[in-house]
Amino acid sequence: MCGIVAFRGLEPALPALLDGLAKMEYRGYDSVGIALNPGDGRTLAVHRTSGRIPALTALIPPGERSTTGVGHTRWATHGAPTAVNAHPHVDCSGSVAVVHNGTLDNVSELQAELVAAGHVLTTEVDTEVIAHLVEQFLPHPPFLAGGVAAPSADDVARAVEQATARLRGSWALGVTVRGLDAVVLTRHRSPLLVGEAERFAMASSDLLGFAVGTHTVRELDDGDVVVLGSEQAWYHRGQALATPRAGRPAAPVEPLADMGDAEDFTAREIDDQPAAAARLVDSLSERLAGGLLLRELGVPARTRLRLVACGSSSYAAHVTAAVLGSVARIPAHVVVASEPPPPVEDPDVLTVAFSQSGETADVLTALEHWTDPVLAVTNNPRSTLARRADSVLDLACGPERGVAATKSFTNQVLAGAALAVALAAALGRLSTEDVAGFEAQLRAAPEHMAATHRLAAPPADRLARDLADEPAFIYVSRGAGVPYALEGALKLKELAYRWVEALPAGELKHGPLALIQEGTPVIAVQARPHDRLAVNAREMTTRGARLITVGPGEDADLPVKAPAVEPPWGPLESVVALQHFARGLTRLLGYDVDRPRNLAKSVTVE
Repeated sequence: MCGIVAFRGLEPALPALLDGLAKMEYRGYDSVGIALNPGDGRTLAVHRTSGRIPALTALIPPGERSTTGVGHTRWATHGAPTAVNAHPHVDCSGSVAVVHNGTLDNVSELQAELVAAGHVLTTEVDTEVIAHLVEQFLPHPPFLAGGVAAPSADDVARAVEQATARLRGSWALGVTVRGLDAVVLTRHRSPLLVGEAERFAMASSDLLGFAVGTHTVRELDDGDVVVLGSEQAWYHRGQALATPRAGRPAAPVEPLADMGDAEDFTAREIDDQPAAAARLVDSLSERLAGGLLLRELGVPARTRLRLVACGSSSYAAHVTAAVLGSVARIPAHVVVASEPPPPVEDPDVLTVAFSQSGETADVLTALEHWTDPVLAVTNNPRSTLARRADSVLDLACGPERGVAATKSFTNQVLAGAALAVALAAALGRLSTEDVAGFEAQLRAAPEHMAATHRLAAPPADRLARDLADEPAFIYVSRGAGVPYALEGALKLKELAYRWVEALPAGELKHGPLALIQEGTPVIAVQARPHDRLAVNAREMTTRGARLITVGPGEDADLPVKAPAVEPPWGPLESVVALQHFARGLTRLLGYDVDRPRNLAKSVTVE
């Protein structure tokens, strides 16, 4: 889930590299590093830390003026998150520096081969073998000594291509070599973009990583090798390309969002949910009737859907599937993207891929199994998923810098519900009056979220103080409330590091009821009708559970503002109360709400 950035220009590289790393820190923050190349034969300056970007900045001497460099922010896969294992990784002489996003499958055999050839490996990280392979394939040592010429751009490009021919797995690479004022790039099954400006060229894993002034963006294809030097050169599998890949205008570079008056980004994003939901609903609601939304998106009105997602997005997909069934009478199958079923050809299926970042590697890989039309539901309409899909439904959330999904989840639910209503209307399964009724419910959702935000925050904080010492929780619901119980439980796992069992309440008596003992906190998300959950509640309290209810009414422990008639997407507002509880408990325990351990915002490795 790492992020890489590279720079070659007519001005110092450091500011753009640090800014790009800060914008891509959502991809991983276990460690961070940078390699600066003077380009004139002097030694590469490599700085790495297990801290975050301010710690890296403190390592770099003042007055750094190198105009070429690569940087990396890491989510650890091979090797612990230490400074030694941080990128960039270097060869035996420290003259080849490599940053890498992806994972290598044949690292053990390559390590054994390199050690047998006399290379000295000093880390646990798969990326290090790439630096040594590049070193091995260079025609002469990549450093100035005894009048030996520095390697040419062609030398390094060929060495990178020969090195990657030995790899199995996925990679996006930025390579810089002592004595060559350039960065060489390549990719295979991991995104990498080139950005161009008047005075510099950059590379980044993400559009966010580019500096102000970037006017054109080009995407590398698998097998491309690109040299960012005094001139730009593109190759594909050893053959020079007459022209670079087609470019597109760069999006305006936005500054990093700030927290405003909030104590953390997660708090700000919880607070922003009603406004984000209103933006989305306003953009969709008048286009639901008569199939207008589907026509504008270019989506065929299929009668079976495959919904592909991971994590929070999968819970939003389950809500969407329920709405498709109840409103449109359309069967929808939710696929956990990391475990796709064997491919079965079906000419009448629409695949809908849910991904907040649009860079989720499991989702992108799962899509390789099918040839159906793909609709991407994402907050990043310029992402890899968006480029892969046939059409895109933009969540319009704005930036979400807290790692745990908040407004992106609620907008995915609303987008999925709107899609289901639009599809039902296009197939003639809803009357004009029915569509208008669902539009009214969608328009009311942001108001109920805003009211719940105000209503639930104080009791959520009180409950967090009361339960701060509890090591484990059970989350339950029935019917349309189950995905929200699962999402609320995930928030507690992600942020407060508590063990949580989350399941439909009816499943308790099929085994998990054995977990309940005196005082076990059970958080019950109410969905209508309430009587089924009430029966399960008695089963739990009889065995000593401490029941905590999330729902409407003055007697609820976490009160919500629910509509008079529950919409087919269920008690969406309940998730706002659960977000407040997870955040409150996390802060009481002293953990970082925005950057939980072991996680990253965008899961870019399988």
